[in-house]
Amino acid sequence: MEGTYVEPLVAAQPSRQLAGPEASPVAALATANGRWRPSTESPFESLVELLEAAFHVRDRGSTFGREVRAGVVTWVTMSYIVVVNPMILSATSADGAAIPFKAACRATCLSAAVASAFVGLWANLPFGLAAGMGLNSYLRYGVIGRLGLSPEAALACCFTQALLFAALAASGAADSMQAMLPSSLKSAITVAIGIFQAFVGFQLMGLVVKSERTFVGLGDLMQPTLWLALAATLLVAVLLIRKTKGALLVGICFVTVASNLLGLPNSNDLMGEVAVSGGLQAPTWFGLDFGAATADVKDFGTAVVCMLFIVVFDTAGVQHGIGQQAGLLDEDGRLPGAALAYMGSAIGTGLGAFMGTSPVIIHNESAAGVQEGGRTGLCAVITALLFLLSPLLVPLIELIPPEATAPCLVLVGTMMMVPVRDVDFTDLRVALPAFLIICVTPMTFSISAGIFSGIFSYAVLSAVLACSDAAARLGASLAGAGDAERGPPRVQGMAELGRGSVEVC
Repeated sequence: MEGTYVEPLVAAQPSRQLAGPEASPVAALATANGRWRPSTESPFESLVELLEAAFHVRDRGSTFGREVRAGVVTWVTMSYIVVVNPMILSATSADGAAIPFKAACRATCLSAAVASAFVGLWANLPFGLAAGMGLNSYLRYGVIGRLGLSPEAALACCFTQALLFAALAASGAADSMQAMLPSSLKSAITVAIGIFQAFVGFQLMGLVVKSERTFVGLGDLMQPTLWLALAATLLVAVLLIRKTKGALLVGICFVTVASNLLGLPNSNDLMGEVAVSGGLQAPTWFGLDFGAATADVKDFGTAVVCMLFIVVFDTAGVQHGIGQQAGLLDEDGRLPGAALAYMGSAIGTGLGAFMGTSPVIIHNESAAGVQEGGRTGLCAVITALLFLLSPLLVPLIELIPPEATAPCLVLVGTMMMVPVRDVDFTDLRVALPAFLIICVTPMTFSISAGIFSGIFSYAVLSAVLACSDAAARLGASLAGAGDAERGPPRVQGMAELGRGSVEVC
C-alpha cells in the first residue's frame, strides 16, 4: 500500500564545511568577535538565532526545537546508565574492593556531561557519550575481580587507556583504521547496531527472554507491560509515518504515564538507591595507584589493551553507523569530526578515571536522538546538560520504566536496516565478513566482538587471496622464463616434422 514505507529521517549529505572541526560551534562563536547582530529584539529568539548559526542547524536541515527534542530523547534512552553503571561498579568483590555507589553515580553523570558537551561543542556531532556497558562489567569483574587490582589501580588502567586513545585520535590513526574498511563492512556495522538496538528493545519489553533450552525464547504474553510496549511501538510507528514531531518522546511519555497510572511493576525499583547519591555534590577524586597497577606488567598490559581495543572498535563502529543514519558522512564515506569524537571519549574516560567510573564511549542510543531529528552538536549539548542535572532528576528517572524506551530502540533499529542494500553479497570476500558483523553483534551482545569478527575475517581472506594471487603470478612468470630459455617447442617440433616429411618423401 502506498505510503507505508518510511524513509529514515536523513538530511541531505552536508559538505565538509558543515561538519567536523571547521564547523565547530566554539570556533564559530569565537570568530564572531562581537559582530553578531540578531534580527529580533527578543532575548530568547536572539539566543535561538545565535545557537542555530553557531551549530549550523539550518544548514543541516534541522531546527532549534528539533535539536532540543533530540537531545532530550537521547538522554532519556541513555538515562539507565546513571543507575546501572554505579550498581555494577559498586558490587563488592571477594576481598571487599568496590567503587562506592555515590562516587560512581556522580562520576557517571559528570563524565557523560563533559564528554557529550565536548563532542557537541567542538565536533558539532549529535552524539551522547557515557560509561559503556560491557566496559563497566569488564572493569569490575575482569580487572578488579579476576586480576585482583584495587579500584584505584583499576582506574589507573582506565586513565592509561584514555591517554593511548587520545594519542590515536590526535594522530589520526583511529580515524584511518575506520577509513580502511570497505564500504560494505561499514554498512554492515550500521545494520548490526540496528539489530542490536532492536534486540535490546525486545528484551526490555519482555518479548525476548533467556531460555535454558533454546538460549532465548518468547516472553510471557500475559504480561501487561509487554502489550503496553507493543502498543506504544505501533503508536510511535504511526506518528513517524505521519511525520509527527516528537514521536519518540510521545512514545516514552505514553508508556511512562500509562505504566504508573495502571500501577504496573517497575523493575527500576532499584533506582531508589540513587536518591541518596547526594544531588549536585562535589565529585569524589580517586588517587590513581599506578604502582599497584604496574606491579604485574602482564595484567596491566592485558587490562589496558583489552579496554583500548573495545573502545576503539566500539566507538568507530557506532559513530560511523549513526553518522550514516544522520546523513553526515562525506563523499568518501568518512565522518568529518570523527577524530574529535574519539577525543571526547578519551577526555570523558580520563576524567571518569579520576572520579571513579569506567571508560566512556559513544552510546548507540544516540541513534534515537538522530531519528528524532538531531543533526548537530546542539543535540549533544542538551544531552550533556541533562546529564549534569541527572543527580537532581533521579525522582523523574525513577518514573521511567525500562519498557518505555523499548519502542524507540525497536523502531530506530528498523530504520537502521536501510544500509543493508549497500552490502555486496555477491562478493564473498566482503559478504562473509559483513554477515559475521551483522550476526555476531547481537548474538554475542557485543558490538566490538561483531566488528572484530568481520575485520579479522576480511583481513584473513584478503591475505590468503593475495598470497594465492602472488603464487599464481610467480608460477606463471617462472613458467614463462623456462619457456623462453627452451624456445618455442611446438614450432620447433613442427619444423622437424616438416623436415622429416620432406626426407620421407
